[in-house]
Amino acid sequence: MGIPAGSRGLTRHLGRLLGGDRGFSIIIAMDQGVSGVNQGFEDPFATVAKVVAAEPDGVLLTAGLARRTAQLFAHRGAPGLVMAMDQAIHRDPHDAGPAVAHGPGSSVEEAMRLGADAVKTLLIMGLDNRAEQLQNMAYLAKAGEQCRHWELPLMIEPYLWGVEIPSDPRGRAEVAADAARIAVELGADILKVEYSGDYEIFAELVRTSPVPVVVLGGPKRDTQREVIASVIDSMNAGAAGITMGRNIWQQPDVPRMIRALSVAMTTRDVEAAMAVLEPASVPASG
Repeated sequence: MGIPAGSRGLTRHLGRLLGGDRGFSIIIAMDQGVSGVNQGFEDPFATVAKVVAAEPDGVLLTAGLARRTAQLFAHRGAPGLVMAMDQAIHRDPHDAGPAVAHGPGSSVEEAMRLGADAVKTLLIMGLDNRAEQLQNMAYLAKAGEQCRHWELPLMIEPYLWGVEIPSDPRGRAEVAADAARIAVELGADILKVEYSGDYEIFAELVRTSPVPVVVLGGPKRDTQREVIASVIDSMNAGAAGITMGRNIWQQPDVPRMIRALSVAMTTRDVEAAMAVLEPASVPASG
């Protein structure tokens, strides 16, 4: 899906995130610090610096981290900035268990002051309290109105963490499809959607979406091959790119993983991408 027509400001911001020469977008999600210290993210400045040096199309940060790493983005060709504007609280530490509460973390005005190219919000699906669901939707509708005032793109992530979310891939895919439609109705300019593994439903979601769809990474996968294969499937289904976190910055070599994903999205070849992750061969001596 190309960049949709809109205001000049909106078109410019979307172009920074989605209009690169690659033909797809790689955005690195680094807003997980609101849940505490994550493995691989113990030193937030160093981790963000490592990611920025790998030249992704964008980086997703909280307002606090965006403010403290601003100098990393202060050069020509720096990645675009997506700011996480709200937060969900889970039943258990480190985002474990179902989401039990949602609330704001910053504002559209603060995103503009920090030079963001988009803001990201959560549409929490599967809540067992309908009043809380309505509050969440009302928050997103208001955020959409504020974003339109400032011509700033709104990325909405259907967050499938409620207690009533089905566990099977097809059931999750069906909920994600419903959530994507709700998000568009609430004003989304970009959808950040889970790829559950059900290719048919995801492809239909992308085909019928009036806005670009990027794929989220979700929990840490068991192997790099699993990450790459899932990304290739979602790209074949029409995704405009990825917005991944743990499956990138928890890897032993972050820049190499980003390069491998770029190869995977360009060639749609698992083996070609895996070759990027292999240690460089050492010439024989003598």
